[in-house]
This record gives sequence, C-alpha cells and structure tokens, in this order.
Amino acid sequence: MNEKMNFFLDPKNRVIQKPSIMNYKQDQQGLYLVANKRFINWMDVHTYCHTCLDALTFDDEFDASYCASCNEWREEPCTDISCEYCENRPKRPLDPRR
Repeated sequence: MNEKMNFFLDPKNRVIQKPSIMNYKQDQQGLYLVANKRFINWMDVHTYCHTCLDALTFDDEFDASYCASCNEWREEPCTDISCEYCENRPKRPLDPRR
C-alpha cells in the first residue's frame, strides 16, 4: 500500500494527433446491429429473422412475413376463423400450396 503511483500526462502537442472516436460521416450515424459480417440499421432490425438474422420475406397471398432460411412464419395467424389469409395458410411457408 505504500507504493508510489505515477501518473504521466500527454504533452499538449500530442493530444491533437489522437484520432477521435467520432470520425464518421453524416449518413453513418445511428445504432447498428453487427451480425454475420453485416451492419443492420437499428430501425430495420424488425425486418430480419430473430433466429438467423436473414432478411424476412413477405408473402402477399397470406399477408404475413416469413424467414426463408428457417422456413417459419414470423407472424402468428389471426384468431378470426373466417380470415381469407390465414384460413389456408400452410404450416410452413415453403411447404407446397393447396
């Protein structure tokens, strides 16, 4: 406990040479998720699969999005028994259509 602690301060002329962590362009500002060597803008994360992080595909026939890699729907069918979209929806999106 009786040891001396030395603090060294950088000279003023060296402070200018240090790169700033804020060196980014205006269009690069924001929050990003980095996954699979890709940058995903935080505002677009909802358009990616929460399991494999591949982009989701939208199926107009069943009005729902799905992940083609996982072969799973990312939206639950609605509770309306007479819904024209959910009525004939296959269990998996890439299964043969009726």
